[in-house]
Amino acid sequence: MTCYINFKIDGRELMIHEDNPEDIKMWRTHYGNHKLKKPKWNQIKVQTDKDGYKYINITPKKYRLHRLNYLAHNQSWNIHDFSKKNQIDHEDINKANNNIDNLRVVTQQENQFNRNCKGYYWCKQAQKWKAQIKGTNGKSKHLGYFDLKEDARQAYLAAKKIYHIIPNRK
Repeated sequence: MTCYINFKIDGRELMIHEDNPEDIKMWRTHYGNHKLKKPKWNQIKVQTDKDGYKYINITPKKYRLHRLNYLAHNQSWNIHDFSKKNQIDHEDINKANNNIDNLRVVTQQENQFNRNCKGYYWCKQAQKWKAQIKGTNGKSKHLGYFDLKEDARQAYLAAKKIYHIIPNRK
């Protein structure tokens, strides 16, 4: 059985498939200025932007699919609030995975925690690998100097488990 979630955005009726967020339809009553005799559900084309995010166009706006799917499942959430405290994060870092189980509301800073960054670099002055991590206060925390690149990497990964914890808000 096909199961869709109905929701509205900017006065338009949409429905999104519960298990496949790329299956999204919009109720169409007009074609341009002409009223349709038989209104119907039209499939909306999902596209991918230059950053790898899936989106749809609902003239005149472009909506990212992860934000639309989150809205469909949480209809009291404000999709138009782009503040630093209202970001939608892909838990598995995969921008193509827009399933509701992979989406969560986070702050902008928390959204940066799961970015792919090394957390270490070669320090010419010390002639060693330097590991560091940015804490929740926005300041870098020095984790140490290491002879081996792998040791610096492990220090960063261990610190990430301490400093980059995102509380479960679902």
